[in-house]
Amino acid sequence: QEDPQVLATFLRELEPLPEPDREYRWRVRCMGEECRVAADDVPYVVQRIEPAEGPNPKQVTLIFPGNYREKLDPKTLFVGKENVPYCQVRNGKFTARFNRQPYLDLSKWVAFDKKKRQYCLVLGKKQYLIQGV
Repeated sequence: QEDPQVLATFLRELEPLPEPDREYRWRVRCMGEECRVAADDVPYVVQRIEPAEGPNPKQVTLIFPGNYREKLDPKTLFVGKENVPYCQVRNGKFTARFNRQPYLDLSKWVAFDKKKRQYCLVLGKKQYLIQGV
């Protein structure tokens, strides 16, 4: 069974390898040992989102395995291959992928800007362009 504290610590402590090889791109140091990490796409996967109070939130919290949480930086939201949404986390050090449900939940605040002819995320009274759409 997965231990939420271990998962949260893992996500908080993950760092890129100084010289990644073909298989491993990240590492976690634990009890004096280096544990190398591989992922098919990215190591951070958003499981749920939690909007701030109100019908038009100013902020959204991303929730990862182990209940690790981070505030969404809406300026970093983009759509990648196969229409999968991503954003930057950990002060831009890592890319996170959205699972389907959190992306659908986030889409409640997506609008089309007719002037810019682009989709944007609307949080509070601010619009953030979504790259790659």
